[in-house]
Amino acid sequence: MPALAFGVAELAGFNPILKVGVIMVGCVPGAMASNVLTILARGNASYSVCLTTMATLLSPIAVPLALWLTLDAQHELNVRKVSEQLLGQVVIPVISGFVLCRISAFRAVASRVAGPLANAMILWIIAVVVALNRDRLEAATPLLLAALLAINVGGYLAGYFAGRGLRLPEGMTRALTLEVGMQNCGLGTVLVLQLYPSSEYAAAAIPTAAYTFGCMLTGTILANWWSTRPIDEPGTPIEPGPGARESA
Repeated sequence: MPALAFGVAELAGFNPILKVGVIMVGCVPGAMASNVLTILARGNASYSVCLTTMATLLSPIAVPLALWLTLDAQHELNVRKVSEQLLGQVVIPVISGFVLCRISAFRAVASRVAGPLANAMILWIIAVVVALNRDRLEAATPLLLAALLAINVGGYLAGYFAGRGLRLPEGMTRALTLEVGMQNCGLGTVLVLQLYPSSEYAAAAIPTAAYTFGCMLTGTILANWWSTRPIDEPGTPIEPGPGARESA
């Protein structure tokens, strides 16, 4: 995704400020909403959670490295600050959640309310991000939206064909597809504003804000389409057809 975002930004010829935001789109870890959409898509939820967890835990190392490799030298990058922010904003919460789920009483409650709560929180996150970035979203040009869509679709295609190439089961391929294409650009927006607080870089938050809404929309559409297509693979129960019932 960092390479894809960098390539699209170069081909589109964005100015240096806007390019920062486009590259940030590709460098942040995967969106945790992909786990919920994987369930809707009849994908392998456990594999999806593992992918998101690993991307999150590695983000304090992977994200600064990706930004350092793709951003121009003119944009000063505080690698240590990026790592510290990711550690505090995403890694520690994930580890805390894992520890809490080891407590049987908490896990029993979470198993009943986690599904509806996760869906509600996704809607809340979308609403908050769109509301807080309304002015930035209005400033998104057709070229920028097309570039972000290219990154999004390119991520889905990369995830899908990687799963096929690795001969993963269909459920894992669906999970990988959503995980690669959906980026945690709510976090990306926060990082851009924290790393470059000057008004000069305000436009850099436009791509991340737009992608947050866009990948949720395309991910939901893809997951809904997959929900209508059963997974025919070993170990997956298949509903017998009318002929089978009559024979029985």
